[in-house]
Order: sequence, then C-alpha cells, then structure tokens
Amino acid sequence: MAREILTLQLGNYANYVGTHWWNIQEASFNYDPNGTDQPSEVDHDVLYREGRTLTRQITYTPRMLLVDLKGTLKFMPKEGELYQANRGQQGSVEEEELVGGIGWDAGKVEVIRKDPAEKCEYQRDLVQSGNGEDGDEEEKDYNFKDTVQDWIDYSYSRYHPRSINMVNEYSHSKEENLFDTITNGMELWRNYDFQDDITDKVRQYVEECDGCQGFQTLLDCVDGFAGLGVKCLEHLQDEYGKASLVFPLVPPKMLNFKNADDVMTSSIRVVNTALCFSNLIESCSLFVPLSTMGRCWRNLDQPRSFPHVAYEESNFYQTSALLATFLDTASLRYRMKNPAEGNYLPSLCGDLSPYGRQMAAAGLALPFGMNNSEDLIDFLDNHEQQLHTQLTPNANLGKKYLFQSVSIRGIPRSKLKRPPTAKSAQRQQRMAAYRCDSVSEMVQFYYQCQLHASLSHVTACGAPMDLRTPFPNELLQSRVGYDGFLHEFDLGVKQKVISTPTLAVIQSSGDLADSLDSLHREVSRIKIAKLSRFAESGLEQEDYKESLERLLDFKEKYDDNYEL
Repeated sequence: MAREILTLQLGNYANYVGTHWWNIQEASFNYDPNGTDQPSEVDHDVLYREGRTLTRQITYTPRMLLVDLKGTLKFMPKEGELYQANRGQQGSVEEEELVGGIGWDAGKVEVIRKDPAEKCEYQRDLVQSGNGEDGDEEEKDYNFKDTVQDWIDYSYSRYHPRSINMVNEYSHSKEENLFDTITNGMELWRNYDFQDDITDKVRQYVEECDGCQGFQTLLDCVDGFAGLGVKCLEHLQDEYGKASLVFPLVPPKMLNFKNADDVMTSSIRVVNTALCFSNLIESCSLFVPLSTMGRCWRNLDQPRSFPHVAYEESNFYQTSALLATFLDTASLRYRMKNPAEGNYLPSLCGDLSPYGRQMAAAGLALPFGMNNSEDLIDFLDNHEQQLHTQLTPNANLGKKYLFQSVSIRGIPRSKLKRPPTAKSAQRQQRMAAYRCDSVSEMVQFYYQCQLHASLSHVTACGAPMDLRTPFPNELLQSRVGYDGFLHEFDLGVKQKVISTPTLAVIQSSGDLADSLDSLHREVSRIKIAKLSRFAESGLEQEDYKESLERLLDFKEKYDDNYEL
C-alpha cells in the first residue's frame, strides 16, 4: 500500500538538518546487485520517488522541496546535477535556442556565463567516484566541522530539478541575516510568481503519489522563513487537508539582523518565534520544536548534554546531525514496511495532540547506552535515569507525559534476553519483562512500569543507524565501540563507529506549559512599536495582539487545571 509523504525544508538551518537526514537514509540503501544483504525493514518509497533522466536513466530522489536564499548553492546548479549532464552535452545548442527565442541574431549576441564556485574536496571525490574513478571518500578525513561553509558542501544526495528553490529577493550572507521578520516571509508568499512556482511543484509531487499520507516540514522559525512556512502550511491545509507534521528549528547561533545589534536581534527572534507558534496552532496537525540549545527565546545558551557525545555547541554541521538523527529515528513509525495499526503519519499526529495540544516535545538517545556485553532486559532494569536527552527548547519533561511515540533501532534479538536453556538466564527469568518476546514489547513494558497513567506507542527496527561519511563520526567518544554499543571501560582509543543503536521519543505533556509560558512572557516584554521593521513589512497591531492572545490561550490547554 502506498503511503507517500512530501517533505518541505524551509530555511538555511532546516537544509543543514535535512541534508544530514537524506545522507543518513541513503547510507542504508542496499546497492548489492546480488541481493545478499537483508532486505530493509524501512519502506524508502515513503519519502523517495523513482524517476528517469532525459536519457532514461533511473533515478531515486527525495520527494522533497527545499527553499533557501540566493547564493547558498554555490557550485550546484538549481536544477541539481542529475539532469545537468544532459544539458552540458548540448552546450551551445541550448544557448542558441535561448537567444534565438528572444528574437535576436544568435551569432551577434555574446553569452556571458558566470563560472560556478569551486567544489570542495568531498564533492570533487563524489564526482570522481560517480564517473567510475576510484573514490576513497570513506577513508579520507575531510575535517567537515572546520571546513563546511554551507549544507551543500556535505550533501551526498542528488535532488530532482523540482526540489531546489531559491529566494532571489534576499541573498545569503555570513555577516548578517537579511531575511529578518516573519512578515517579510509572508510578503514573499504574496509574490504570485513565487507562490505559483511552489504550489505547482507541490501539486506535481502530490499527483505522483498513489496514497499520500501528508506532509512533514522542517522550518527555521526565528527569521523570515517563519512567515514563508506559515503561509505555505496554510496552503497545504486549505488545498489538501492532510496530516501535517512540523518541526520548527532554532539554530544554536544567530547572525545579527540587518542594522540590528544583539539586543534588537534577540527581540526580533522572540517575536518571530512567538508569531510562528501562534500561527502553527491553526495551520498544522502537530508541531515539535527542536534545538540542541536548552534555552532559545531571549538567549541561546545551555547546550544539551548527551552521554558519550561531544560537540561544538554553535557548529551547524555537528548540531544539525544530532537533530537529523532524531528525525531519522522518530520517523520510523510511519516509514516501516508492513506497518502495524497506528504506524501512519495521521495516527502519530492524532495520538500526540489530544485536547487540542498540538505542540509536543522531542528527545534522543545517541547512542542508546547499552554495553556490548549487556542484554536489553538488564539494561532497562538497571537504568534509573531518563533514557533520552531533551531536544525541545525551554522544556524539561522528565517522566511527566501523557502520550508518547517511541522509536528504537539497532537492538538485535540476540541482545533482548538470555535463552531459557542458558544457565545465566535464571536471574532474568525471575523478571516480569522476561515474558516479552520482542524489543518493542519489552520497551513498551518498561515505560508502562515507569508511569502507569501514560500511553506509549513503540516502534522497533532491528537495523542500526549507519554512520558513513559525511556524518560527523567525531561526535561519539572513545567508550563507544565500532557497533555503537559501549565498552565496559573507556579504552582511551577512539574507534571508527560504523553504526549505532538509537532511540527517539515525541511526547505530549502538560509540562510544555512552562515552555509556552516562558515564550509568552518574553514576547510580552517587547514593545513592538520600537521594532519598526515589523510595521514596515505589514504587521498590524490588532493582528499582533490577537496572535499573542491565541498563544496564551494555547498555553492554558497544558495547565493542570485545564478541563480535559
């Protein structure tokens, strides 16, 4: 049964995260022509589409539409590289047709082409390996964390010409953020040429699907992309009425906006985020804010701490890999083959948005902290702390949740428990969890024992997450073995980790009232009249007040005294 999903990536940091996510997925693709590897448990057709180039070569590309500012692509043509080879072979013929179509004498018109930026070493090696030359990109140390200038530098995936979309009205800059307010993003959507281009591409993707589940969106919620995203989501809701899961992203650092100091930039960011959340309440099925920073409204600080992981707190390449790991694991619920009941995007959104609580929280365990000699039953029995690290800003839920969706991968059945015939199984057989015959059943039982009044939906995938170049392998510390399980003791020598077990959770909890309350408190302190750029780009005072009131009403749905 077809269960296609269309993915949207709106914003520069969203494309950092999305690039890692597509890389992670393609690392698990089976290219063995003899089919000796185990068939994948994941149905890649949910997020990917099959097509053909002009020369009838079969392609398999993400069913995805991304938007970023002009200047981001550098060496990459807007149409992508899969179809560029066909154009390159025609060369001057296309140029003559283009000029001739205007009505000029092609022989008397000089065509000036700007040379694309030089490719980084990793991208050059990908081209060489694609041309049949020996490529050793897996063995090289590309030092991505210090050399990556933008997401295109470490992109392994190749995209359909429909996927890449540039905002020509604003340029990408390393000095300041020019696309500053949510209202600027909304104004961009009112450009009918831009809007028609995006909506036509969405329509073409959806019409290709046999049974579209809905949409998932990665969205920078701190700048102008918040407004563009909100308007795009409103269109999806009005036009298609399907489930829409949104991940608003807060990057770990922010450039100052144009003609703004640190204080003004922080105020603009808070207003953008508050207005984005307020609009998401009405334009999506569920939204899950994500950041590697613990506090993200007025200040960006307190980076989240992961056991056995070390990362530079403001490095986009590394932090986006952590968020992509969460997305790849959490989305397994609606990407598995032969899905059980409830393993669909609409079901996930419905389960986690009870009583109109459309905001949920995220958590990740990377790696899942089992020792290499340990069974899952013993690990869960001995583990007293929370299994995951929180990824939703200004939220610390602990064990207080009403509903949660859990996805775990990379725990083989051989590590579930000892067989009944083994002498070492006698102690385990005295545990109630020994009756569980699968990883999902045992994890479900663990959470049920933790909190009787909560509901957990658990999805388990036997295959671990493959960690291939260009994933930042340097994140994992020396106690992590090559298979992602922990050594009993730190050997002091870092191994190359080729795969790892992971766990991801999405939780609905009343404690999210604290996160929403802190955001409403911060935005209420700001005198919007002093931020003239909002009024100049079309924000009406009445609309602003109504949005803040809607955010406050939404927060009250999470209060303990709210009538459920």
